[in-house]
Amino acid sequence: MSTHPTREEDFDLYALGALEGDELASLRSHIESCDACAQKLAQARGRIAMLALAAPPVAPSPGVKESLMRQLAASAAGREYSQREPELSRPRFGANFWTAIFAPAAAALALATVLLWVTNNHLSSQVEQQRAQLQQLKQQTEEVNALLDLASAHDTVFVALNPMPEAHGATGRVLYNARMGKMYYADTMSAAAPPDKSFQLWLVPMSGKPISAGILTPEPGVGSHMMMTMPPGMPAKAFAVTLEPAGGMPQPTGPKLLIGPVS
Repeated sequence: MSTHPTREEDFDLYALGALEGDELASLRSHIESCDACAQKLAQARGRIAMLALAAPPVAPSPGVKESLMRQLAASAAGREYSQREPELSRPRFGANFWTAIFAPAAAALALATVLLWVTNNHLSSQVEQQRAQLQQLKQQTEEVNALLDLASAHDTVFVALNPMPEAHGATGRVLYNARMGKMYYADTMSAAAPPDKSFQLWLVPMSGKPISAGILTPEPGVGSHMMMTMPPGMPAKAFAVTLEPAGGMPQPTGPKLLIGPVS
C-alpha cells in the first residue's frame, strides 16, 4: 500500500482481527513502513483493550465447567495410552467449548463498541447543535449592536407608519439613517400575506421612484422585524408597505397597507 488508509476505522478493524484477504495484507504491509499508521494501530489496540476491560464480566454457562472436567478426566485416563501414542496426548477441546469461553467476551466487546459509536455520534450531534446555536447567537448579537448604533446616531430619524383600512389596525415603525445607509423596520402585522401575495416595504426618496427595501414575512402573533442596508446618502420622504404579487415588484402596484411620512 503506497498511500495511507482512507478509512480511519480500518485500524480498529485490524486490531479486532476483522480484516481479511487483500485488505489485511495491504494494511499490514503499509504499517510496516509507516510510523504514523503504526502509531494509529497502537492507539486502536489501546481503545479495544480499554473497551474489553470496561465490559462487565459475564459468567460462562454451567455446562462449561462440566465440559472442562470431562475433558480433563478423559485426558488423565488416557495418559498411559498417550505415552505410547504421542500424537494423541494433547487434549482436544471441541468447538462448543471454545465458543462458550469466547462468545460472552466477544459479545460484550461488540456491545461496548456499538455503545461507544452511538455515544460518539450523539456527542457529535450535540457539538453541531451547539455550534449552530452559537452562530445564531453571534448573528443576533451583531443585529442588536447594529440596532444600537443606528438608534444612538444623532441623525437617525424615527418614522411611525399608520394603518390604512386594509391593514386591519396593524402599525409599523422605521429607524432610518441616510448617512449610514441603514434602516430597521418592525410592525405588528399578525398574519402572513395571502399565498399569491407578498408584503413589500418601500423607501420613498425626496425625488425619484420608490425603492424596495425588502419582502416582509410576519411571524404569527409577533409581526415583522428586520435590519436592512440601503443606498447611503439618500434622504427619505416617506416609507410605505404595500401588498404585491408573490415575490414582490420593482415598483409598487398594490394597495397601501401602512404609510408614514418623514417629519
